[in-house]
Amino acid sequence: MILHKFSQSPFTHLQLQNTLDRLAPSDKILLCQDAVYAAHHAEMQTALQAFSPVYCITDDCQARGIEALPSLFKLTTYEQFVELSLECDQVVSW
Repeated sequence: MILHKFSQSPFTHLQLQNTLDRLAPSDKILLCQDAVYAAHHAEMQTALQAFSPVYCITDDCQARGIEALPSLFKLTTYEQFVELSLECDQVVSW
């Protein structure tokens, strides 16, 4: 199982969209920095459903004024991110 960590906005970069086809069903996704904007992108919500829950860093959501997230997303602290990364065999940053 791989944890894929995305940090760039889906509105300015296509990394997240272009990578989803290559992920295994058991892989996990963490959104941080500007990638948390994917939580309010209707097409991204649909594409990410196969990887539920999608983890979003709480501090990054708060810093960008994102308060309410669809149930597909799970708010995660940096401490929980570390725990999640230890559960996975590998962490890939995009």
